[in-house]
Amino acid sequence: MTPAGWRAVEALEAGDLVSCCRERPVRVVSVTRRMVAKLGAKVVCVTGEARGWGRQAAPLLLPPDQMIVVAGDRLAAYFGVEEALAPLGALVNGADLRLIDAPPADMWFEIGVETACALVIEGLQVAVGDAARESRPALSESEARLLSLAA
Repeated sequence: MTPAGWRAVEALEAGDLVSCCRERPVRVVSVTRRMVAKLGAKVVCVTGEARGWGRQAAPLLLPPDQMIVVAGDRLAAYFGVEEALAPLGALVNGADLRLIDAPPADMWFEIGVETACALVIEGLQVAVGDAARESRPALSESEARLLSLAA
């Protein structure tokens, strides 16, 4: 999401502005394109349904260690906070969040921003930079797994 509306990640360039979830827009300092060529690499497949009830969208592929924003009653009950960051791979449930083999020769985009924040990428709040230190606590992998199991 940018202040002017949605843009494809591959169209972003250094100097562009992107919208952060709770802060003012931040400037992109780099967009790194790299090919995933490692055999056996795993990614998390996030279905459209995981990004919003009834959302019919193509799956989003992210690395398991990607931090995302989580919220809800269970988070408040277990950890006493309204929002936190959690490693996506620890939330895998086999349904709308699945660990899969990375597609061969897939192009990945890494966005560098001047200030750490959470960006909305295809309906999912994704941490960019060291966003945990900036505005939200970060759950460990075991804490995030507990949260995902506490349904």
